[in-house]
Amino acid sequence: MYIFKNYVQSIGLLITFLLLLYVVVPFNISFILGYALIALFLFKKEFLLRNMDSDFVLLSIFSITYAAFYSFDPVGGGQFILIYALFPPAFYLMGKYLTRKNTSSNLIFYIILVIGFAFSFSALVSVFINFLQGGFSQMSRHIPMFWTDELTYATKMGIFFTFNMCIPALLIADQGKSKLILRIIASTIFVLSLICVIRIGSRTQLGVIIITCLTAMLYVVPKQSFKKNFALFVVLGVFTTIIYKNVSFDLNADWLTTFAGRLEKGTDDIASGGGRSQRWVKSIENIFKKPLGWGLEEFGYAHNLWFDILRVSGIIPFILLIIFTIRSILSIRKTIKLNQHDLKFNVLILVYGISFFLLFMVEPIFDGVFSMFVIFCLFIGMLNKYYTLQLVKS
Repeated sequence: MYIFKNYVQSIGLLITFLLLLYVVVPFNISFILGYALIALFLFKKEFLLRNMDSDFVLLSIFSITYAAFYSFDPVGGGQFILIYALFPPAFYLMGKYLTRKNTSSNLIFYIILVIGFAFSFSALVSVFINFLQGGFSQMSRHIPMFWTDELTYATKMGIFFTFNMCIPALLIADQGKSKLILRIIASTIFVLSLICVIRIGSRTQLGVIIITCLTAMLYVVPKQSFKKNFALFVVLGVFTTIIYKNVSFDLNADWLTTFAGRLEKGTDDIASGGGRSQRWVKSIENIFKKPLGWGLEEFGYAHNLWFDILRVSGIIPFILLIIFTIRSILSIRKTIKLNQHDLKFNVLILVYGISFFLLFMVEPIFDGVFSMFVIFCLFIGMLNKYYTLQLVKS
């Protein structure tokens, strides 16, 4: 607690407060909080000049170019022109600002974890209230946000649970290293989030659980002793047995009501990601047919971050974003390689990175939950700064 208090004082109580509020997204006024954070950063000129690296420049060019094309048809509202232009590079710098000289990997682990928990707060409360009122047997997947009563589509609502779905993977890597109370809190948040994910029938989020857990296992097992691996598999075996014996997976079970309706569409719908793969094929064709973008009326959202960028703004921002994506993957890789023995920190970076890209593959992020991309920029900023500081120390 003392370390956190000192850390908050070092970055500033106001910046901490505004950042957490922005992530929580109260009353859909997060863009105002974003502007306030950017305004505060304008007074830190020395920091800004020292941290404007090549990734910042690339992200700035992409954001400004995308915003310029978007301005020709601002379907979501004119305020998004500035938001799209300013927020990604600004929050990338904010990520670098959050990583101080003496910030340990353990502290960064908890900072990222807290941001993930905060991001899920509004959706978690909203869906859980709905669950308490009607249980799993409700057919509608669309649920109002408790802040505003604004009806939110299940696809959009599910995005907020992404980081919480990584918790089992983090517990696989942790194996008792963190304090018991922290593991209980994390496990409780995961269970509540899983209830919410099942309630809205999000196949994407269940996929995140499976893929991140498998990734954590593949990363951790070769690096641990036989004794630790044996204990890990015993615990997993016990949990699996308890779930298998006490939970019915019959599609007629009440807890699968919403989810079963989606599964009953058939294997073709599942294999195509709900029709997403056809949209991706059409988007690839349009790279050559319509390199300056196309309208929603053609086939709707591409349900892919990169292809939806291509749809709105054409091939230039599309290529710039691909370059930034590749550089981000390399940043994740080189940060993990810094200390191969820091399993808990490395697994967090690995599974959060995977969860970002899994979501980017199947959802229209800019048109859905833009703050997810903003958090990704903050995440990459933190990693780049941490890597640079570790190199200086060595």
